[in-house]
Amino acid sequence: MATGGRRADPRAEEHGLFSDALADWTNDDVLQTDAARTALGARHPAALRVLDWPELRAQFDRYDPPATRDGRRDRRFGLWSVGLATLGLVLALASPLAVGGERVVEVVAAVLVVAGLAMMAFHRFGAGSRARTLARRFGAERARALYFQAVVNNPDLAARAMTDDAALDDWKAARTRMLGDLPEPGDLPGQIPRLAGPVEDDTEAWVVAGWSQSPRAPEPSKDLDLLLSLLCGQRLDSQIDYVERKLSASLGAPGQRAAVVRMLGRFLLAAAAVTGVMAGVLIFGMGRALGSTDVKLALEVAVGALVAAMALGVTNDDRRLASDADRYAASFTALSRARARFDRGGLAEKLAALRDVEVVCYRDLRAFVGNHWRSR
Repeated sequence: MATGGRRADPRAEEHGLFSDALADWTNDDVLQTDAARTALGARHPAALRVLDWPELRAQFDRYDPPATRDGRRDRRFGLWSVGLATLGLVLALASPLAVGGERVVEVVAAVLVVAGLAMMAFHRFGAGSRARTLARRFGAERARALYFQAVVNNPDLAARAMTDDAALDDWKAARTRMLGDLPEPGDLPGQIPRLAGPVEDDTEAWVVAGWSQSPRAPEPSKDLDLLLSLLCGQRLDSQIDYVERKLSASLGAPGQRAAVVRMLGRFLLAAAAVTGVMAGVLIFGMGRALGSTDVKLALEVAVGALVAAMALGVTNDDRRLASDADRYAASFTALSRARARFDRGGLAEKLAALRDVEVVCYRDLRAFVGNHWRSR
C-alpha cells in the first residue's frame, strides 16, 4: 500500500543502507500538490480538466494528514516509553554512586521503569487508538482508489471530457455522485476488526459496487490513449516505485529492519538470561545477599536487557516488519505482471491491466490493516 505517489524511474537512483528511500515521496499521484497539477497542466492541459478533482482532494485530506499524524504520534509515544524505561535503568545502575541517597534514586528509577513499561503496554494493546489510526489510513487509500477507479470504469466519458465541455459537465456531475460511496470517517474504526481479516471477494476492491463488472470497451482515440498512459504512470508506475523503495537495502525498509531487530532482540534476551543466571549463582551458589552490589548489578542488567527487548517490540515489531516485507514482495510481483499486460496489450488489455492494479492495491491494503491490527 503506497502512502504517496510520484512517477519516477526507481532504478535511476540507489538507496543506500542509511538513506531514507522515501525522503522525497509526495502525494502527487492524485494531483494533491500544486506542483503536480502545474506540471500536468503545462504538458497536457486537456488531461488536467479530467484528472484534477478538487472535491476528492478535500476528502483525501480528511483522512491522510490525520493518519500521518497518528503514525508519528505512535512513534513518539513508543520512543517516550523507551526513553523513560531506559532512564530508570540508568539511574538504577548509578544508584550506588548516590552516597546517602541510594534509596531515593532506586525508588525514582523503579517509578520510571514501571511508567515506561506501562506506556509500552498501552501502546501495544491500545485497541481504540490502533483502530482509529488504521481507519484513517484505510479511508485515505479508498479515496485514492476512487480517483483512479472513476476513470477506469468510465473511460469513454472521461476521454470525451478532455475536449468536450458538455461531457466535462457530465463527468463532474458523475464524480460528485461517486463521492457518496466513500466511507465516512466515523464509521471505519468499528469496521477495522473485520477489515483485518482476509478478502473474501475481489468485488470488495471497487468503491462503487457496480464497478465489479468491466465496462464496455470504448472506441479507441488519441485522447483515451493519453489518459490511460497518464493513469498508468500515476497509479501503476508510482506503486511499483513505492514498493521497490520498500524492498531496498535501506535500513528503513521493512525487510532489513526486521533482520536487524530480530538479531538485536535475540542478543538482548540472551544477555538477560546470562546475567539472570549469574545473579542466581551469586545468591544460591556463593551465598551473596540479594541487596549486595554485584547481585543488584546483575539483576539490573538482566531487567535492562528485557526492557530493551520489549522496547524493540514496541517500536519495531520484527514479525510485523517481516510480514510487511513479504507483502511488498507479493505486491511487486503482481504489479509487475499488470505492467507487462498493459505494455503488450491493446485498449481492452490496458483497461484490464489497470483494473488488475485496483484489486492488487486493495488486497495489499487489507493485508496492511490485518498485519498492523494483529501486531497489537
